[in-house]
Amino acid sequence: MRIAITGAPKSGKTTFSETLPGNVRHTDDLIPLGWSESSEAASLWFDDAAVDVVEGVTVPRAIRKWLERNKEGKPVDKIIILTNAPFVPLVAGQKSMAKGITTVLTGIMGELVARGVEVEEKIITTQEL
Repeated sequence: MRIAITGAPKSGKTTFSETLPGNVRHTDDLIPLGWSESSEAASLWFDDAAVDVVEGVTVPRAIRKWLERNKEGKPVDKIIILTNAPFVPLVAGQKSMAKGITTVLTGIMGELVARGVEVEEKIITTQEL
């Protein structure tokens, strides 16, 4: 099963992803590419059969780009959205990023469901990490 994980900054995405089996890719590794370029590069991971899990704040924008490029099929089997509060206080830019994630997810959710992607909202605690 191919999985994407997203959620607000500092919500435990990376740590949670490391509990899952398989090849995990972290969108934070793409930060040096820049805003648009990182989501484009991450969108290509959904075409790589060797990638089992993609996690990060860039995931919604990467999925949106994948959907625009692929008029059929699904980028992943399941998207997990961490809905718990961040584990540390967020700075202003991180708060804006969290709002942006919600906005993009709202825009693509209908298409994901229509294409058969399972959507799971998950609250994790520090005990699970």
